[in-house]
Amino acid sequence: MVLPEHILELTKQTEGTNLEFKSCTDKVSPTVYESICAFLNREGGELLIGANNEGAILGINRNCMDAMIKNIINTLNNPQFFVPVAFLFPEVVEVESKIVLYINVPESPQVHRYKGQVFDRNGDADNDITQSFYLVDNLHLRKRKTSSESEVLPALTLDDFDRETFKKMRSHIAIFNPQHNWMEMDDETILRTSFWRKDPLNNQEGFILAALLLFGKENSILLHCPFHRTDAIYRNMTYARYLNPLPTDPDIRYDDRDLICENLIESYSRLMNFVNRNLPDKFRLDEQNINRIDVRNLIFREVTANLLIHREFSHSFASKFLIFSDRVITENWTKPMQFGNITLDNWESHTKNPLIAKVFREMKWVEELGSGKKNIKKYAPLYYDDYRIEIENNDKFVFSIIYRDVDESENGIESATSRHKVGDKSAQSQQQVESTENQSNNSNFGQSRRQVGTKSATSRRKVSDRSNWEEKVKTLQICVKAKTSDEILLAINLKDKSKFLKKYIKPLIEESLLAMTVPDKPNSRLQKYYTTENGIALI
Repeated sequence: MVLPEHILELTKQTEGTNLEFKSCTDKVSPTVYESICAFLNREGGELLIGANNEGAILGINRNCMDAMIKNIINTLNNPQFFVPVAFLFPEVVEVESKIVLYINVPESPQVHRYKGQVFDRNGDADNDITQSFYLVDNLHLRKRKTSSESEVLPALTLDDFDRETFKKMRSHIAIFNPQHNWMEMDDETILRTSFWRKDPLNNQEGFILAALLLFGKENSILLHCPFHRTDAIYRNMTYARYLNPLPTDPDIRYDDRDLICENLIESYSRLMNFVNRNLPDKFRLDEQNINRIDVRNLIFREVTANLLIHREFSHSFASKFLIFSDRVITENWTKPMQFGNITLDNWESHTKNPLIAKVFREMKWVEELGSGKKNIKKYAPLYYDDYRIEIENNDKFVFSIIYRDVDESENGIESATSRHKVGDKSAQSQQQVESTENQSNNSNFGQSRRQVGTKSATSRRKVSDRSNWEEKVKTLQICVKAKTSDEILLAINLKDKSKFLKKYIKPLIEESLLAMTVPDKPNSRLQKYYTTENGIALI
């Protein structure tokens, strides 16, 4: 039973997503049912009948009270008006010698219609979204009890999975847990024990979507999940400048881009390489002041993993990883548990896709639930003292972190003119790009990747292929700054380029110790190689 004190507290608030006032005094307005329908379809709410929009108590006519209650109950239980019906009962509360009706509306697991129309709550408005198939479809998506990762795909066969991805997963797991049971299983056994299900609706069996997203070949993923992609874009300008460019700004769409349609394991590696290319590195000593830690990696591995794991894969929205000269913004579609603008302090952690999260956790790309926000909160101040994080959690989850002073970023924009147009792939333009990036990184974050430390015997044992190890280490040291294959050959005094690529470069890339600046075109004449964060940790 609701108390008068609670009603008075409500009247001090303003209408919003979870609160609505209705000024009905002698009969029930149709807008009452629209609000109830919207509350049921969104996240529930409280409805107070007998108060105006500002919350002032008007009271209802005592002689009409019984008829109004009967009208509400009958309408909500009549399938000609409400589909499916809603079992709610108004409570009569006396406040300041006046009578009001209070209805507590819970969130419903179903999508409700009032008189054939679908209403959804947006702020203090009840929106009729019936003709917006996009919004109605998303509403049904929110109501699904199971995540899209559990969808059974009976047509999938073992030929749809990439063997190299399994090798990569095992190599990462072996670094931290050589005795893991997946080390002894073959690929099919892993798939059948963890990713094989029966669809309860049609009794069909098969591999589930999570298996395809984690280990699938690109063509197979695009066939069964055609909207799966992550668009990584770097623009050498502040976010505010991007939104409001000056007439003198160069006409460029982006300075670096990687459109990723591969499985999630490969997507993670490519996104982290994208981060390493376009965000300044910054090293600090650990809490014992002994070992150096890569603050950039510790922050953005959490951001990257969150973007890949906690998304709704059945939606057509393309996930985005946007880097500007002052902030990073990620966007992905999700099934929100919280709504509106939130902070790291009140951000509630919910695993949207637990099977995908489990594999990332076994590979040590994520830790336990909730560790991401703790690590971001811990390391962000070490990356930039005045960091600021903004989180918008609705159907689209938007995460933003400011990592550099805006004025400092603006001072570097003039150098961006050296990037010219996106399509210009000449060697001269490429050199100008790298020169600009290197100057910016060195001037703002003087710590160099060379300052990481020396390798240990323990580090050596974490790499599966240790043949020609000294030469490989030298290659990693040389490639702290991106180098061409000819430059590396000259530095380590080798002449056979084909043998060098096969015995040195390829194994290092497979171990995720080395990466290509142009991963989509391995044979590009502009191709260079640079040491990844994993490689830096070994040298």
